[in-house]
Amino acid sequence: MRSNRAQGIPHRWLLLLVVVGLAAGLAARYFLRSSEREATSMEADPRVNASDTATTVVTLSPDALARSDVQIIAVTRRPLPQELRVTGRVQIDEDRAARIGSPVEGRVTRVLATVGARVKAGQPLLVLHSHELAAARSDYEKARAAVARAEKALAYAQAELERANRLLEAKAISRREQLRAAADLVAAQAEFEQAQAELRRAEEFLHHLGAWPEVSDEVLIRAPIEGVVLERRVTVGTVVTPSMDLLTIADLSTLWVIAEVPEPQAARIRPGQLVSISVAAFARERFPGRVTHIGEVLDPQTRTVRVRCVVQNRRERLRPEMYATITITLGMTAPQLVIPREAVQEVSGESIVFVEIAPGRFEKRRVRLGLSATLPDGEFVEVTSGLREGERIVARGSFWLKSELLKAVIQEEP
Repeated sequence: MRSNRAQGIPHRWLLLLVVVGLAAGLAARYFLRSSEREATSMEADPRVNASDTATTVVTLSPDALARSDVQIIAVTRRPLPQELRVTGRVQIDEDRAARIGSPVEGRVTRVLATVGARVKAGQPLLVLHSHELAAARSDYEKARAAVARAEKALAYAQAELERANRLLEAKAISRREQLRAAADLVAAQAEFEQAQAELRRAEEFLHHLGAWPEVSDEVLIRAPIEGVVLERRVTVGTVVTPSMDLLTIADLSTLWVIAEVPEPQAARIRPGQLVSISVAAFARERFPGRVTHIGEVLDPQTRTVRVRCVVQNRRERLRPEMYATITITLGMTAPQLVIPREAVQEVSGESIVFVEIAPGRFEKRRVRLGLSATLPDGEFVEVTSGLREGERIVARGSFWLKSELLKAVIQEEP
């Protein structure tokens, strides 16, 4: 029995060794297949960034660093203006625009200004033939004749009163006859003043019609303001009435920009706040303006408030009906971690900067960005994560380092 137990012990150890060996083999096979699957999935998955497994450091020699004109700065904190960007549309300044109509019914005989023409205040624009003007001139001539008659009657009554005064002194007539002559003079004076009033009315009506002195049946329509003819709705032969708009003139040196501000931000807008206007036609240019009016009614469809801004258009580069982006300055933030916009590059859809880790050695660093603003010394952007204050980064020349990084990645690929 002792010999049997002694022989049984090696058999149990042998069985245990066999089991452990099988388990180790299966584990090794499992991990090998797992690593192969991970490698295959990295090759097949287009979302895997090659630069994640490649180098993240760019090294430059002193000569290359000098040739590349790389500027290295320290990350600092500074306040940024809080800005609200909304969309809107450029419109004419209605305080500097005029819609011109006709004071009478008539037919257009001449057009003296067309769309795009620059006109001055008082410049002739249209000539109309009008029977109403002919009647007005007839009334004017009648009023002139009535004034002439009344003037003669007044002179005669004045002379009669003087004669009656002399005869009364000579006791050749009675006091009653002298008083009758004085009353006739008063009546003649009243008739003369009434005739003059009718003449002035007829003259003012002719002036209102824009009549030419030498033509009896044409109305001259003049520009009430200086500006550009934006619209013309008539041609020669068009019959017009006083209710029609014939032309539109506007002074384009000042324009309105109507911004659509969402309801939550509308309460932060105040008249007088500065704005910056940009349009697609001049993407690199900003036009300064200010808020002049905030709408009292909320648009029920878009849930926005119309905010009117005034912008100076000195070179008249802005045009009515352009779509615009309006940036409204709301105030300044507390000091934030900011870097120049030119320091930020994009690689595989991510924002990166190059951090100096040693002289001539720069590490690619992912960053998350926040507010951006234009300051007197350039374009800056807030960094919410990825950098610490005091770290030195590449500002000017970061695009060149990005090129060097991508070349290194390509060279490392098999």
